[in-house]
Amino acid sequence: MRSFACGLDFGTESARALLLDLATGEEAAVAVHPYAHGIMDRSLPGGRPLPPLWALQHPADYLEAARILLGRMCAEARRLGGTVAGIGIDSTASSPLPARADGTPLALVDAFRDQPHAYVKLWKHHAAEPHAQAINAAAPPFLKYYGGKTSAEWSLAKAWQVLDEAPQVWDAAERWIEAGDWLVWQLAGEEVRSICQAGYKAHWQPEWGGYPDRQTLQQLHPGLETWVDRLAPPRPVGTPAGGLTRRWADATGLPEGTPVAVAVIDAHAAVPGVGVRSPGILVLVLGTSSCHMVMSRAARPAPGIAGIVDGGILPGYYGYEAGQAATDDMLEWWVRILGWDAGRHPDALFDKLNAEAAGLSGPSGLVALDWWNGCRTPLMDASLKGVLTGMTLAVTPAQIYRALVEATAFGTRVVVETLEAASGSIAEVRATGGLSRTEFIVQIYADVLGREVRVSPSPHATARGAAVYGAMAAGRDADASPALRPYHPRATAAYDAAYHAYRDLFAHFSGASTAPARRRPGADPPPREHNGGRRSTRQ
Repeated sequence: MRSFACGLDFGTESARALLLDLATGEEAAVAVHPYAHGIMDRSLPGGRPLPPLWALQHPADYLEAARILLGRMCAEARRLGGTVAGIGIDSTASSPLPARADGTPLALVDAFRDQPHAYVKLWKHHAAEPHAQAINAAAPPFLKYYGGKTSAEWSLAKAWQVLDEAPQVWDAAERWIEAGDWLVWQLAGEEVRSICQAGYKAHWQPEWGGYPDRQTLQQLHPGLETWVDRLAPPRPVGTPAGGLTRRWADATGLPEGTPVAVAVIDAHAAVPGVGVRSPGILVLVLGTSSCHMVMSRAARPAPGIAGIVDGGILPGYYGYEAGQAATDDMLEWWVRILGWDAGRHPDALFDKLNAEAAGLSGPSGLVALDWWNGCRTPLMDASLKGVLTGMTLAVTPAQIYRALVEATAFGTRVVVETLEAASGSIAEVRATGGLSRTEFIVQIYADVLGREVRVSPSPHATARGAAVYGAMAAGRDADASPALRPYHPRATAAYDAAYHAYRDLFAHFSGASTAPARRRPGADPPPREHNGGRRSTRQ
């Protein structure tokens, strides 16, 4: 009988499920389910308007997607003569929600249905920026492994916003939990947190015994120390959080007790999803935003690194995270501008822009800063705005589109230089995500980075990675690596010159040059090393 693992990937616009054959690594089935309420950035379901910079989601949408997708994967596994051995879950982060002690989200409680702070604060919710800036100004010691800064996108700033703006919601919230951890709770019937979610988005570190200490939080703002009362100790990724409950077994057709893995952040799940199990390989997830992950045997805190977590991606290594707050979002913005009141379908405009931009020779001649949604790495400032320079009356829509693509590639080069200065040499670059399926875009990335970029053939690498974690939780191996398509750099010299122009613009609008300093021998604090390098993956 064939054995499968199921990966559930809860993204920004929709959820998807993937059935992974544990013997062959074949993706046996994939299904996608859009969220009924989508991204709530203008109003709540009842019509209450939302202020600017808000981005919420409805927890009921996650439950509906999980039920439908797991049911489909169960039916597919049976049709193929097999069973589902384990379930893995990834989700966007930080996307926390307030809940009661029994796991009921406050958004599903009648008294709070019209209260914006009762809903899931999606990762791209930036209304907590003043609170993030206040934390950064205080420079608390728990920011050591986060480049010295927290973000409006992360758990603590969002919690502070609720405490500050809706104390009645905060008082009613007995738990403050990431959407991925909450989904695991629903499926397995037990509240289990993840080292991945807690480490990267809630500043959990073994060095200081877990989450930030209460005294430091109280000094930031009286009452903020109660944040830790609403959290829980995390467990390692790739381990079982529990078994599928009878209720969910009845709803989906899967066997009761099917192992459910500890949750993982969606982008981080892409690392095993593209076959990476060792350090020194950079994984680019090129989607709505971009996330950049690399593993190392050492932890070297450095400015611009969004997070370094022991075992945060795979057991035995320190996982480094960096990112860009807008990539495909920027391109979609330009499509919306062009399509305003024109009646053309966005897909048709994308196809036209991709074709015309691919036909342009070399750099666009324009220079843009990829800060349409702020700058994540290395500045960690969600308040920054995008810039486009070099405009003339002769500039075409395709040139602007290509300039935006180039800006995202230049931003990635900044990230790569920042990571290499901390984690060590990067030997290989692998890419996945929606933008990785457009050839001319990946070619620009290879040209700008000046190195080969290898692309995963699967458009669902995060869901594939979630399935890998599901297999690990079931005590099974799913290490089959997908065949990767290489893109070799062609126009490196031309893009080197354009990159220098980007860095000049970057330095001007950031107020100072942010080029990563070259490490001098003996200049860094000694890294934390595992005994003998890579330690056992057994936890």
